[in-house]
Amino acid sequence: MEKTNFKKMLFDIACSAVACDGHIDEREIEELKRIAKSTTYFKDINLSKKLEIFVEGFKNNPDSTIEKILNKLKASILNPVEEMLILEIVLRLIYADVRIDENEITFLQSIRSRLSIDDELLTERFGEIEFLIRKHENVSTIAENEKKYIDNSIDVKNLENMYFNIDNNTKDDNEAQ
Repeated sequence: MEKTNFKKMLFDIACSAVACDGHIDEREIEELKRIAKSTTYFKDINLSKKLEIFVEGFKNNPDSTIEKILNKLKASILNPVEEMLILEIVLRLIYADVRIDENEITFLQSIRSRLSIDDELLTERFGEIEFLIRKHENVSTIAENEKKYIDNSIDVKNLENMYFNIDNNTKDDNEAQ
């Protein structure tokens, strides 16, 4: 997949991972900021604009917004490195608040079901994570659960503010180097 399009999709997936449990924890926001500042994963994209588009769609229809992102992922041709990166970002964000919600597991399984990477590689990279491996019986219930994981009580205001000044912070960090 073209690099810029992949980065945009990765950011959308990251935002979805933060919001999918219906609670936007400050630790998840801090982890997303840490990823943006310390990696090139989101380099060369306007994060504020991407977040604005995500939030607007999420406000209007959270289920449709997440579904659109998942469908885009399913239609994408990704290499194994890109697939591992998606899972790494989602795992980092769902583990950030030290509490794994059922909706986060369902979201992760929805992501996983759209990737072709082998379970053995995932186990080598991430260890034995029961809800990540396909041979597990939970995978058969993913389609049934996908529609249930969005909680309409999501604090959208917090989501809107999570990247306040991110572009400025990233520029400041780059200028300091």
